[in-house]
Amino acid sequence: MEENKNCPCKKKSCPRHGSCSECRRYHAGFDRPRPVRCEKHISTRPFRPGDEKDVANVIRRTLEISNKDDYSPDFIRANIGSHSPDVVAAQARDAHFYVVTDRKKIIGCGGITGYWGSTEESYIMSVFVLPEYQGRGIGKRIVETLESDEYFTRARRTEVGSSITAVGFYRKMGYEFKNGITTPDEYNVVRLEKRKP
Repeated sequence: MEENKNCPCKKKSCPRHGSCSECRRYHAGFDRPRPVRCEKHISTRPFRPGDEKDVANVIRRTLEISNKDDYSPDFIRANIGSHSPDVVAAQARDAHFYVVTDRKKIIGCGGITGYWGSTEESYIMSVFVLPEYQGRGIGKRIVETLESDEYFTRARRTEVGSSITAVGFYRKMGYEFKNGITTPDEYNVVRLEKRKP
């Protein structure tokens, strides 16, 4: 079953072409596993000053394309406005922010910070992946990076305000509905959380 119809791998004759999870399992089965061909140049790093314009563009394109079926054009425009380069730069100063790159191109982002200044609770923010890179494990890579950050490791509870579009993704990553509420709040996001035993 095709998972990624826009698979960037140039080996189109490969029987696993487009089926990213099957391709990863195949490569992981070797004694010396190598990265999947189309992901060899994908890496994660902390946000650097100057990244804000590219990150804002990732957020804008993702909102316009991936979220268009779940939100109104007015809501999407407002969200694009609230993720301007200046806002992104301010977020990155106040949080631990990361980007995923394909060579030098920024293709995804995400941040984590203390929840209203708490040392026992944290908050995941602004997790976005360019539409053409979705379905390739980039979002999972971002969340796993955030979950290895000190803000996550020190917290007994971490919350994320998910778009309606991304709820299934966060559920697969082990996040549960906060207080059992499955519907969007007044900000049109669904609150999920992960608690440590």
